[in-house]
Amino acid sequence: MKNKSDDICKKYTTKKVKVKIWIDKEIVFIEGNETSLRFLSELFLAQSKKNQDCGFQLGPNLAGSSFFMKDSTCGIYIHRIPCEHKKVQG
Repeated sequence: MKNKSDDICKKYTTKKVKVKIWIDKEIVFIEGNETSLRFLSELFLAQSKKNQDCGFQLGPNLAGSSFFMKDSTCGIYIHRIPCEHKKVQG
């Protein structure tokens, strides 16, 4: 199954994307310049489509770490429902 979210990551590999994601109390902060926020918006849009796996993740200590600022403490997992799998761990 072709993963459009991976295509978005490839597209932005050379565009110096750096996002910072952290949690403070009950708020999730997402910080980045225009290009970085556009990257995230395109990633969410790609993940919304049904022509790929229902889940996609990247994070500062996971695949996609190059897209994160060093002081980012959280990654993201985008999960489209209904789930393609019977049970999702989480």
